[in-house]
Amino acid sequence: MRYSIISKGLSIAQVKSEALKVGARDIRITELLNQVFCELNEEQAKALSGVSGLAVKPVKEFRTNQVMTELPPVETISDVFYLLRSYFAPPLTGTGLTVAVLDSGIRKSHEALRNKVIYEANYSSSPTADDVFGHGTQVAFVIAGGMHAQGEKAGVSPGASLFNIKVISDEGIGSDESIILGIDKVCDLAEAARKKGLSPTDDLYPNVINLSLGGEDDGDPDNPVRAACRQASQTYGLDVIAAAGNFGPKMTTITLPACEPEVIAVGAVEAAGDLIIWDNSSRGPTVQGETKPDFVMWGTNIEMASEKADDQYVTKSGTSFAAPMLSGLTGLLWESGRRAYGESWPFRWTQAREFALYFSTKPTEAPVNKDNAYGYGLPAMGTMLGQMTQVSTPAQGGIEMFPMIMLMSMMARMVGGA
Repeated sequence: MRYSIISKGLSIAQVKSEALKVGARDIRITELLNQVFCELNEEQAKALSGVSGLAVKPVKEFRTNQVMTELPPVETISDVFYLLRSYFAPPLTGTGLTVAVLDSGIRKSHEALRNKVIYEANYSSSPTADDVFGHGTQVAFVIAGGMHAQGEKAGVSPGASLFNIKVISDEGIGSDESIILGIDKVCDLAEAARKKGLSPTDDLYPNVINLSLGGEDDGDPDNPVRAACRQASQTYGLDVIAAAGNFGPKMTTITLPACEPEVIAVGAVEAAGDLIIWDNSSRGPTVQGETKPDFVMWGTNIEMASEKADDQYVTKSGTSFAAPMLSGLTGLLWESGRRAYGESWPFRWTQAREFALYFSTKPTEAPVNKDNAYGYGLPAMGTMLGQMTQVSTPAQGGIEMFPMIMLMSMMARMVGGA
């Protein structure tokens, strides 16, 4: 059976040495995250578990989770982000943002995704990093899709770059091992960029890891994927954004790794009408009692690029697509802040959560504080952008603070009460 061995103070060489002592086979190492994967029988696993400074966990299965829909796509979501970007002069594009998409691959030849993927690696059990299963392409489009030949469709930050890190097989299945190897590679790339002196806005400097996948929350803080996400955030400065899961309205259904406190968990609200929580969006608390999700974004009847052809699109629903919407929003917020405060100005959701009550919105009947359905709520993009930047308005051409109430009114008209 395949196991993950997590170091709790030992060097990676010591972990490998202890594994070899008990007869571990087919050993694979994550150099930066201090985890070792290997084959052990039950007796060997028990013996290794008795070694001080180690946690031994059986490798588990992870899947993407999505809902196909026959309803027409909700065009207003694209409209909101188009209007949000184009109000600024020059328009915001999310340039400078690089998101590592850990998923089922990306169809990088799609008309809306050409020249977006600047790095790819395959840690799945499938032969190539191409998207056969049909999930990663949609996630990538939501983050950074560009308009196709007719200029009708785009993602949140069309100027962003993507890393295609395939961790889900062509059958839609991944594991602790494939996901952690993918996270380790992204951390390695972030560290390499830092050592080269690259700016965080360089295409080869990853800023965000998007995980639109999940497994059952086992309530274990030493879970290998949770440990890897924690280290990616705390040690390597990467925002880790994950889908909350599609198992609502039942409580305590937040999936792993969204259940990890260090991870930004994103639930889904209906994409039309008032800010109604999508019935299938997973609810907290987590098994450990953490209030989750952290935020919600629109997640139903979203039109996205299809993996089947370079000019085809598909309509789906799920928190899998709410999460990359937040990942993509990172680019717009970060770019607007850099314009106001200089290229060195940083933005991270892990830090923004401290002030989330002041920039998030939810229905009046929802709890004011963070709750287990909406989290803090939907980020009020007009408020956030208005507080952090000064722009030339289209009407006046002068420099003034972005009129928050105008953009909030626009969003309210587009999505009914946002």
